Amino acid sequence: MAYTQALQLSFSLTDGLGTKASTVVYALCDPTKTIANLVTDAQGMATLIAGIVDGKIDEVQARVVLVPSVDQTGKPDPASRVEQTGVFNFPNVTNTRLFGEAIPSLADAVISGGTIDLGAPVSDFTTAMHSASTNAVFEPTSNQFLVLGALHDAFLSFRKRRKSLTRSSYEL
Repeated sequence: MAYTQALQLSFSLTDGLGTKASTVVYALCDPTKTIANLVTDAQGMATLIAGIVDGKIDEVQARVVLVPSVDQTGKPDPASRVEQTGVFNFPNVTNTRLFGEAIPSLADAVISGGTIDLGAPVSDFTTAMHSASTNAVFEPTSNQFLVLGALHDAFLSFRKRRKSLTRSSYEL
């Protein structure tokens, strides 16, 4: 058993006044473990933390940290901006509400006439977002874990990120 996969376990706690806080445990785990094993390990750490806090643990999030293996040669493009955001709205199969997946730094190549061109490669992404059959091990959902239907609409948005911009720019 080799502990080589980076992992973050985030524990959200609430105190007696209703104030929320969180703590993160960073770890290396065995990459051959199943999700069930990971859940068991996270529950075990929650039990240990519960023994030393007076607050209530409301939620545990496990996050596997990885560097994507996709070829990103030439990225980031010097002209790319995270403010240029594509919003893709999907209905869920439970009710009439739409779930918007916001993709920052949308490529100029997928924008035509000020709108998002829904042909490939955008169609590849939108199909994968509502079809479990295109993904071997997961089915995309809304933030409420409701299964998504086919793309309803998409639009281009520009979202301000002033704090990030001031940290990454400078004046001469």
